[in-house]
Amino acid sequence: MSDPRPVSGPRRDETPAGLDAPGSPVRRAALAISLAVIVLHWAWQLVAQRHGPRLPAEFSALVIRIAIQKTATLAAIVVLLRLRGDGPGAVGLRREAWAARLGLGLAIGLAMFVVFNVALDSVLNSVFPRHAASGPGVMAFFRSPRNLVAWLPIGIFGGGLVEELERIFVLTRFEAWLGRPGLVLGVVASSAMFGYGHLYQGVGTALGTALAGVAFSLLYLRRRSALEPVGAHAMSDVLAMLAATAIAR
Repeated sequence: MSDPRPVSGPRRDETPAGLDAPGSPVRRAALAISLAVIVLHWAWQLVAQRHGPRLPAEFSALVIRIAIQKTATLAAIVVLLRLRGDGPGAVGLRREAWAARLGLGLAIGLAMFVVFNVALDSVLNSVFPRHAASGPGVMAFFRSPRNLVAWLPIGIFGGGLVEELERIFVLTRFEAWLGRPGLVLGVVASSAMFGYGHLYQGVGTALGTALAGVAFSLLYLRRRSALEPVGAHAMSDVLAMLAATAIAR
């Protein structure tokens, strides 16, 4: 399938892989800052989540924490993009055929939920059984269907939009740094950290989540459009939250 974009060279917000605006020390410095922020964030994640997330006693406190974290992440991406002179197109946000790409992403998200959350998760957790939780887990916050009023926006905004823009930001920064090898490194590293963030749910779930991260990365790279992985991730999260609420009851 051909790309509908005109082949007239890169736009202002798109830099060819591995070619970082020759003679532009500002852009090179901005790229270095972005890479440093990514690595520092991963280091913090490795330390902070080594024993799993610390859940507050109240659901409202959890919602506020997630909202702050996701808003801060989105703000950091915007600032780092602007620092380098990039626009939204640098992370795959474009208007071309947006409805078709978003709709396709939603359909793919349905398939991914079945493959990863249902089939693969069951297989992996039979191979790597989950340990009994030492305290109340996140499932306790799914017992009340009223909590879906907060969970669903979290899945759509926090999971679908912010996490996929974060993933694409990582991929494009590593690609601008090292070209194609950097892109491969970005896919592997970001997917591994995506899985690590779910390690508290068991090794099987962490492995399945890491594989889902690879799938989301490839979905972006298919057309360099953020809308497909955003739609897919949002749909997958919404279905997972509805299923969790049904199970927790």
